[in-house]
Amino acid sequence: NISNRKFVQEDNSNIPNLFLSFEKYINLESFDEVLNDMAVSDLVVNLYMLFDGLWTWLYQNNNDDLRFDDDLILRIVQVKKDRKWGHMAYSYLNGICKSRRTSFFTYKIKSCDELVSPVTTSLASSREYSRAKFVEKLHHGQFKFTRTVKHATKCEHGGICGFLLQTTSQTIRLNENPREYPSEIHLCKDQCSPAKMHLALVENDETILPLTWLLKPLCDEEEISWEWGWLQFHDRDERKFINSSSALPWKHGYPLNSGDQLRLGCFTIFREI
Repeated sequence: NISNRKFVQEDNSNIPNLFLSFEKYINLESFDEVLNDMAVSDLVVNLYMLFDGLWTWLYQNNNDDLRFDDDLILRIVQVKKDRKWGHMAYSYLNGICKSRRTSFFTYKIKSCDELVSPVTTSLASSREYSRAKFVEKLHHGQFKFTRTVKHATKCEHGGICGFLLQTTSQTIRLNENPREYPSEIHLCKDQCSPAKMHLALVENDETILPLTWLLKPLCDEEEISWEWGWLQFHDRDERKFINSSSALPWKHGYPLNSGDQLRLGCFTIFREI
């Protein structure tokens, strides 16, 4: 009974769903194997991360014979209850990248009231950047987030409630030093703790691309062709990403075009209901 297991989550400034490896799952032959393993994994600490893992496996595999009946969804509901996880935001599932391999699974999850909160806004969002600028900031920079509950609201402590994420090629961390915040943004630690954040890439303000299980961004020796897991930050006519033996053999990639506008979206990890 997985409800009797103890699961540990580190309490620090790292975002829980970033830089995990899908190597263990990419070649598993069945959806059940992935679900059974992730259901008891110490790395999977919320429902978003479980969904991202199952979605990623489906996106990478042809599953014409797989049937998502109510019993399968009830299994996921039971995992959520056993792990004492909260709901996911409806807006996350409604915007998730659509493909033939994943759409029906997403629909079944989105239609389950025991898994999804009716709240339709993300916790916060960064501004949009061109593909080149986004990669530059991802490699070494800072993303500034403001709350997006309809409109950014004044925090009771003064200023607009938001937060900063500091990035390097190895880390993405919440900046918890108030002295480094611009005057117009106030960090509310109770609302913006890393444990409550789930990050995703948002393409052209409409398509949400999961970042869980993609390891770290990698590039070629000249830093021309960047890839983050199966996300490809280069054009078809650019030199193909080549440099790392740590890159997984993804079966299906997703090209991000030079004209795309990209941002990070931060979605709320709701408390257990």
